[in-house]
Amino acid sequence: MTGERCVLLLSHSAEPLCTDAVAGALARRGARALRLDSDDFPGALALRGELEPDATGLLLDDAPLSVDAVWMWRLWPARLDERLTPAHREAGQRESAAALRGLLDLLCDVPWIDPIDVNRAADNKTRQLRLARDLGLAIPPTLITAEPAAVRRFFAAHDGRVIGKLQTPLLYAMNGRGGLPTRLLRREDLDALDGLRHCPMIFQQYVPKARELRIAWVDGTALVGALDGARCGVDWRYECTASWEPHDLPEPVHRRLAALMARLGLRQGAIDLIVTPDGEYVFLEVNPGGEWMMLERELGLPISEAIADALLRLADDSHERKLR
Repeated sequence: MTGERCVLLLSHSAEPLCTDAVAGALARRGARALRLDSDDFPGALALRGELEPDATGLLLDDAPLSVDAVWMWRLWPARLDERLTPAHREAGQRESAAALRGLLDLLCDVPWIDPIDVNRAADNKTRQLRLARDLGLAIPPTLITAEPAAVRRFFAAHDGRVIGKLQTPLLYAMNGRGGLPTRLLRREDLDALDGLRHCPMIFQQYVPKARELRIAWVDGTALVGALDGARCGVDWRYECTASWEPHDLPEPVHRRLAALMARLGLRQGAIDLIVTPDGEYVFLEVNPGGEWMMLERELGLPISEAIADALLRLADDSHERKLR
């Protein structure tokens, strides 16, 4: 492919690390990175679509937007005027999100890592667990419910070794303010489950850890970091005292994860696994936009380079197909 290739990076204004790293990797390959922060739309981002009977155009700052590939990292809610009433803010964010998804659909003729609708479908945690189990990966016994009585029965069935967690990232939902860690259920929690009627949760049997893994998956390549299970806590994001270490996945586990990612339609994702003291690999979940910069920084794993290579490889393949 001749000429400078341009890759659109979809991110948000509070994300300075992963997006910049991918942009730098693209620049080192002679490509141009065009970053759009999704929360800037519509207030600070002049993006519009024009559809005529015989033409379609996506314009940025009144110029046609032409890119060779798209990296979909994060779509965040619009930053709207603080003076709006809560009802108007909710409506504005909802309509802004719908409009942005619609505008980005006008880039359907270029390759994405990964398409918005694919990401949204793949983020279904129940579907992930079902597919992982069907493909031969071990999963924890799991309950998804809004029924307190069901949680109490599950707790008793697993001798009180049960964790609770949300299905969606609260950090995202709260625009970066606050969070709720995965944690062990305590016996006293069983008397305070009425809130489930308003917020269903996932409950799983606690899996003992020798290692907890975060895998940055990029187009078939697994770049793996491991934490000492005795020092990473129930939720390493909040209570870890361990440092990341390199880890090699057994080939059968890699093969099953590749099959899972293919079924989900994902070329990228952050996969969480536990290695038990008996050496069993247990699948927890995959986050299509999960964090990986700590693995690149602490272990030197070339994750941003792998993403840039994958994007440009797809762009070149797409260009060649159009020339045939």
